[in-house]
Amino acid sequence: MAVSELVEVRISISSLERPPQYPPPVAPARRRSAVSWCGSSSQASRTSGFSWFRLSANGPPGPVDELTLYIGAAFSSIPDDEDSIRSPYFPAGRSDTSILSSEEKGTSASLDYVVRWEQPNDPENPMNWTMRSRWIQIVLVSILTLQAAIASSMPAPAVPEILKEFGAPEGVLSSLVVSIFNLGFVFGPVLAAPMSELYGRYPSYSVSNILFLVSNAGCALAPNLGVLLLFRFLSGCAGAAPLSIGGGTIADVAPPALRGRAVSVYSIAPLLGPVLGPAAGGFLAEFAGWRWIFWALCVMATALGTVMFLVLRETSAKALLEKRAQKTRKRTQDSRYTSVLDDGISPGQAFSRAIKRPLRLLVLHPIVLILSSYFAVIYGYLYLFFTTFPMVFTGKYGFSAGSSGLTFLGVGIGTIAGTLLVSVWGDKIVNSLVQKAGVRQPEFRLPLMAYSVPMIPGGLLLYGWTAEKTVFWIVPMIGTAIVGIGIMFVFTPLVSYLVDAFTTHAASAIAASTIFRSIFGAFLPLAGPPLYSGLGLGWGNTVLAIFAVLMAPIPWVVMKRGEAIRGEYAHRVY
Repeated sequence: MAVSELVEVRISISSLERPPQYPPPVAPARRRSAVSWCGSSSQASRTSGFSWFRLSANGPPGPVDELTLYIGAAFSSIPDDEDSIRSPYFPAGRSDTSILSSEEKGTSASLDYVVRWEQPNDPENPMNWTMRSRWIQIVLVSILTLQAAIASSMPAPAVPEILKEFGAPEGVLSSLVVSIFNLGFVFGPVLAAPMSELYGRYPSYSVSNILFLVSNAGCALAPNLGVLLLFRFLSGCAGAAPLSIGGGTIADVAPPALRGRAVSVYSIAPLLGPVLGPAAGGFLAEFAGWRWIFWALCVMATALGTVMFLVLRETSAKALLEKRAQKTRKRTQDSRYTSVLDDGISPGQAFSRAIKRPLRLLVLHPIVLILSSYFAVIYGYLYLFFTTFPMVFTGKYGFSAGSSGLTFLGVGIGTIAGTLLVSVWGDKIVNSLVQKAGVRQPEFRLPLMAYSVPMIPGGLLLYGWTAEKTVFWIVPMIGTAIVGIGIMFVFTPLVSYLVDAFTTHAASAIAASTIFRSIFGAFLPLAGPPLYSGLGLGWGNTVLAIFAVLMAPIPWVVMKRGEAIRGEYAHRVY
């Protein structure tokens, strides 16, 4: 519906009931002509019945307690439920204002050349796709993530055979064969996340999968340990793409009310994969040789690449609207048409800025830093398990290489159980808190994390002391399963929180978290052999449990102070 008549109204912020926004609105550094239609779930915007267009004034910024609103015609067809409201820029439930690059005319005429979603139910908007189509995207991205996670630990049971073939000593090198893959996770997101935000999700997934295939072929053909480690690192860089931008895909297609369920499906992959990998890798190494571990990963990447070509779709609103703008310019032979998400800077400048954003978030935003620190320690524990399980269960329990891979299934059963519990409880807890508070806040994702903090130290103690005393093997595996449940109770709310709090830049926020946890996943396992040889399994795991207890207050602090901290540091996203 066209805007019938624009009326300028200056309204004091103090008297304007504004919908809750996360991250809170940030005043741009300079005023430019901007327009946004904010699909909001707040009562204020529902009862008004208007489509609100916000057009910032030209010239220097005015007083911070005022804004200029242009109120247009009512959209009587907009439904009241928040999941049906569709922003022309972002998924439902968002109320952020994007800055549109255009000539500084200050007139409504410039709106004629703005390309956006034409109506709330625009069929090209990913939020309006059928539920089946959206779930296909979520599941496929989850499988891509699972592939990378499987590759991270799949060679673990074969490490002794690899070192023996290359004549390398055991010790730190035995952990490095596995952990250097995680070092690739540190560098991969720095490129993958901004690429997805600038050029779309589909190109990022496709290119990374091809590089993943080539890197694993290099591992399979490696003539020495140095070449193997190099290609393991490159494989980790390529595999980081779905890990770092999968949350962005979820933000593209899942409204807030359903996002917890989608994240539960997605988040099981990076934690279940490292468990399934050794189970398969152990038997491949025992019966076909360690090189077939990497050939199997090449086959998997080829199969997934074929499926991606057939069913994966672009979900990024920015990429889709830019494509629509290009078609409009070509059809009309008019270069003035531009996407509403085009910020007017060159791709090189945008790429440079986007690369810096994950690092800025990690270093300068307290919430991203402390939550990422909490999970990074736990994630490091997980890979410490993976690099020491073969030593524990072959040395103390006499398992073969193939059978030792099955001991990783304890953590796997725990992660599956944790995922099921989170999927059942997560959204129920959030929706209950929303009903009580009357607003939706990202912090509502964290109670499950906060109340589950005893599980990880408890599981560590059970595993360590029962393995130390060589209690029947199923008992220490129960301890690892408890750790697996606790990890899911931390990881799933963390991803959901970052998606909700940084929806526009969810990929960058998750990339920041991925970078930090991957550093711990790469280097903490190197401490495993000396830790256990010096203190034993019992006291060694007690030390790990103490560190987990010391970090337990973090989710409670974010629950209480998260909203205020986000408001204070929101400008550091940009």
